[in-house]
Amino acid sequence: MFEVEQQLQIRGNQYTVAKHLMDNEGDKGAITQLNMGEGKTRVILPMLALRLSSPTKPLLRMHFLSQLISEATDVLHTCLTASLLNKRLLLLPFHRDISLTIPRVRLMHQGLALCRAVGG
Repeated sequence: MFEVEQQLQIRGNQYTVAKHLMDNEGDKGAITQLNMGEGKTRVILPMLALRLSSPTKPLLRMHFLSQLISEATDVLHTCLTASLLNKRLLLLPFHRDISLTIPRVRLMHQGLALCRAVGG
């Protein structure tokens, strides 16, 4: 369904990388390196998000450099939220310079709880 809706064909190396990461989901040491242009943002991450997100599992987190967050958010929104897949996304930008106060942490916690409650 992902391929049809996004009008793309998952390439063999994209499938191999995604499968490797899915098969080693519980292994905190599982890593993989990809070069530019291999479909990390547009194909592999949405595939992983679809497979690894579940109401019975902890929330799926993705970390992006600040320079890439807007493109990644747009792609994930198009692939996951504005599609038949209807997954919810919560954007929670964070920077080390932000001072954490009790009210800010409560707001973050409320956002995460809402995301979990709606299957995000």
